[in-house]
Amino acid sequence: MKIIAIINHKGGVGKTTTTLNLGKALSLNGRKTLIIDIDPQANLSQAIGVEEPERNIYQAVCENEPLPIMNLAANLDLVPADLDLSEAEVKLQADVNGYFRLKNALRTVKDNYDFILIDCPPSLGILTTNALIAATEVMIVVQSEYLAVKGLQTILRLVESIRENLNPTIEIAGLLITQINKTVFRQHIAETVRDIYHGKVYQSAIRQNISLAEATSVGKDIFEYSPRSAGAEDYMALAKEIIGNQVA
Repeated sequence: MKIIAIINHKGGVGKTTTTLNLGKALSLNGRKTLIIDIDPQANLSQAIGVEEPERNIYQAVCENEPLPIMNLAANLDLVPADLDLSEAEVKLQADVNGYFRLKNALRTVKDNYDFILIDCPPSLGILTTNALIAATEVMIVVQSEYLAVKGLQTILRLVESIRENLNPTIEIAGLLITQINKTVFRQHIAETVRDIYHGKVYQSAIRQNISLAEATSVGKDIFEYSPRSAGAEDYMALAKEIIGNQVA
């Protein structure tokens, strides 16, 4: 069983798209998968068509209620978020156990899954820290642009600090390059990431693909919306790479 925090402190790099579509790809490969929205913007929940759920992750991390798990499809469940999660930062910071709330909430359900994917906010605050303490691994989503690559060291330092002080077993699962295309500049950025972080970068990369954005706009994953698209191909390849690494 793997709990993977999907992070980057920059928005728009593809964290939510990855959480949703990787989760669906893993489920299509027969892996029981839970995707968790811990972003106050609730983009993951909205991307799958879940608006204003009756219960959401706020009650679990702030009020000690059980995780509200919704079934989306065969082998695929969701813990939704809502805008009221924006109040969680203050409440959790005032709680001596505030950094461990998600880890505690997962204890009773984690053994029901092969994979748990956590869509983190575009920040490195207490909600992201909750995810990193709960996780067994971290996937860093890296947009093939200069500024996205420049911020990688900040994220790696945070993960190392979490490992040293709060979660000694957490590992870097890999860096996932997203929004790559055939331009020389973006190809160069991708090659630079692979050169610098040799051995830590997934072989699979996610190409720019309009179908990914279109799928989100209609509340569907890429496999429902356009199963023959480049986006579907890329996320299925990533899922198979991760499953292969798990078997290895």
